Amino acid sequence: MDQLSVVHSDELNLDVDVGELARVVASALGCGCRLTPLAVKCTYPVFRGDCADGTSVFVKVGLWDEWHRTVRVLSDVVGCPLFPSFVTDSPIAYRDRAVFVMSWVSAAVVCPEDFTPRQATAFAAGCVTLSNALQRARDFTPLAASAQNPDRLFGILEGYCRRHPLSGLLLRTLREIPEPKRTYGNRPLAVVHGDFHAKNFGFDGDELARVVDFDKLTLGLACGDCANALIERFSCRHLSRTARRRLAAVTRQVVAATPWPREDFVVAANVLRLSFAARRIEKHPDAPWVALDILLRDLKIRDFLVCL
Repeated sequence: MDQLSVVHSDELNLDVDVGELARVVASALGCGCRLTPLAVKCTYPVFRGDCADGTSVFVKVGLWDEWHRTVRVLSDVVGCPLFPSFVTDSPIAYRDRAVFVMSWVSAAVVCPEDFTPRQATAFAAGCVTLSNALQRARDFTPLAASAQNPDRLFGILEGYCRRHPLSGLLLRTLREIPEPKRTYGNRPLAVVHGDFHAKNFGFDGDELARVVDFDKLTLGLACGDCANALIERFSCRHLSRTARRRLAAVTRQVVAATPWPREDFVVAANVLRLSFAARRIEKHPDAPWVALDILLRDLKIRDFLVCL
């Protein structure tokens, strides 16, 4: 048993007993299973399961509607080498939650600022492969909680600034993004991963080999996942100047290697900027100080736009 016996999820309001969950998974798989937590403080607890027969699986506790939607999407994109497959034919219940048990693909987590030139090229190609595969998902409808409607996001920002006009002055740059650069307009929307960052993809050498976590699938621009993975690193406050320079160089290489227009990356980046601001505001709707938190992160995200 891993030294962490209980994993807590605030948003699911659920304490996961690792030993109890391991027994539930083992019963469904028909063999012993030992779970090791991969992420302790997260919305959805995730684990690596090492089975008695020598195989490894990816285990995640989530919501039932997301389990069924993920099954539908992955069944439509079967054959894509980047995607895992479900190990069980039917869902596993843990208390009142659904348990995802999927194939484990051994791959290394590599952050974009550490990409080699070959990895950067492979990452760009992998983002295109991911996007093309997701477009095979039929009758896809995003969950309301995951929908990234730019007008709704901008409305949340404007509402906050009306309530806190002085704090709103700090967010002037966000509020002044021209509408054509913060809305999708007539651009075609695509199914996107929605949470594409370094912990959700992995490399085998120089090749992108694994993509996991499909519970935030939504609609956006086809380049949105590629942009998200890069912007997520730009927003990190602990990166050194050297690391940020490497990240800028990787960004230019990746964007140039994709088929998507630069203007689409600009819009995707601005939607992500608004999304972060809206999430912070929704969590602290009447906190004037949250504007400073948004501003500090937005200043770093804007470095991505400089690279385009």
